[in-house]
Amino acid sequence: MNKDFLKKTALFEDLTEDELVEIILIGQQKTFQKGQFIFSEDDPGNSLFLIVDGSVRISKIQAGGEEALAVLKANSYFGEMSLFRFEPRSAHAIAHEKTSLFEIQNTALLKLFDQNRDIGFKFLWSFCKTLSSRLRNTNEKFNLIMTLANFC
Repeated sequence: MNKDFLKKTALFEDLTEDELVEIILIGQQKTFQKGQFIFSEDDPGNSLFLIVDGSVRISKIQAGGEEALAVLKANSYFGEMSLFRFEPRSAHAIAHEKTSLFEIQNTALLKLFDQNRDIGFKFLWSFCKTLSSRLRNTNEKFNLIMTLANFC
């Protein structure tokens, strides 16, 4: 794992070089083959994943089969909700192709935030910006659906 990669990931873009090194020290790189489950719905949520290379499909299994909710590509992240809500995973994460991930355990990251409040603040600020953007996109999609529903 290198600092340049982390700097391209929205969660860590505001960190200094030294702070990036601290993040690198608490994570580990893992490789998954196409179709391999990274985690399943209802698994314990205990880590955050950054996509180094490849892509990950986030999906739910419905009566009619798999429903893909999103396909995430390099420099994206997932599993972040488990940092704040110690609840089971809400969906499956599956390697969409051969994929390299950087995994950070919740306990290690929260301990680092406790030891270095600047890292925690910068991370949370970036996280809030991402959530705000996602909420805006969801609202726009919802408004489009409601507009289309009015024509039916």
